Amino acid sequence: MGLTFHDARRLFEARCAGTSFENTLTLGRLKLFLHPAELKALRTLYAKQFPGKAKPLEGYNFGEYSDKFWAEFLNAKHVETMDYSNYEEVSFTHDMNLPVPEHLHNKFDAVVDAGSLEHIFNFPTAVSNLMLMAKPGGKVFITTVANNLCGHGFYQFSPELMYRIFSAENGFETPSVVLIEAVYPSVELRPMRDAYHVIDPAQAEDRILLQNRKPVMIMVDAKKIRHLMPFKCPPQQSDYVVIWNSLAGGKRSGLRKVFDSLPAWFQQEIRGFRLKWVASFRNSRHYHPLA
Repeated sequence: MGLTFHDARRLFEARCAGTSFENTLTLGRLKLFLHPAELKALRTLYAKQFPGKAKPLEGYNFGEYSDKFWAEFLNAKHVETMDYSNYEEVSFTHDMNLPVPEHLHNKFDAVVDAGSLEHIFNFPTAVSNLMLMAKPGGKVFITTVANNLCGHGFYQFSPELMYRIFSAENGFETPSVVLIEAVYPSVELRPMRDAYHVIDPAQAEDRILLQNRKPVMIMVDAKKIRHLMPFKCPPQQSDYVVIWNSLAGGKRSGLRKVFDSLPAWFQQEIRGFRLKWVASFRNSRHYHPLA
């Protein structure tokens, strides 16, 4: 479990935009994985915001615990940690398959998971715990597995799921959802360069598909606006909601009539080639490169 450059940058940018990390909870005691060029880039961002201050992360070693990062980059005063066991000397031991105690509700300015959710069998309870522990006005930050990492944990997660979870019905603003391509299955081993904002499937009124060759991680930033018990009404997949709410029938266009007159095997090939493009990062309707 750990923070890569994209995690560190988005957390620092959140601080610069007004997010408080004064009281932070992390799932697990997170390590920090910054390659030399990434450390330099992160320090450059810091220097632009805080000119004249001492260079942060002095003496940094790749893969060390992120304690100095929380203090120096995010001005965190209290960083508490939670894990299933105390093998890394955490603040709380708790099985996230079970609801967290009520005294931890509305407690933290920021709740951060960077590699735990995919390993927890009872995912709805686990993500509910994150949502409940954040204060109204606070944020939940998640980095987890999206694609081509089958076997890493129990699950891989889609943008559709994250948009439906972090919704007004569950007490959250519309989240920011980003997909990042890695090089190796251990994603921290090489810098991850290609990152894409993902449109909400409900806005697209379509499925947001992805077929690619590289491991992909998903990052979610979600602001809590009020304290609600999550999932009183279970989320529904948005493209089905569109179908259920649409009028049946409708006239076929001339082009559609021509397509329907083609041999069935040829229609299938055309659909297949189109779907490969739709399900790629080249689809600028669904994916926008992260600056």
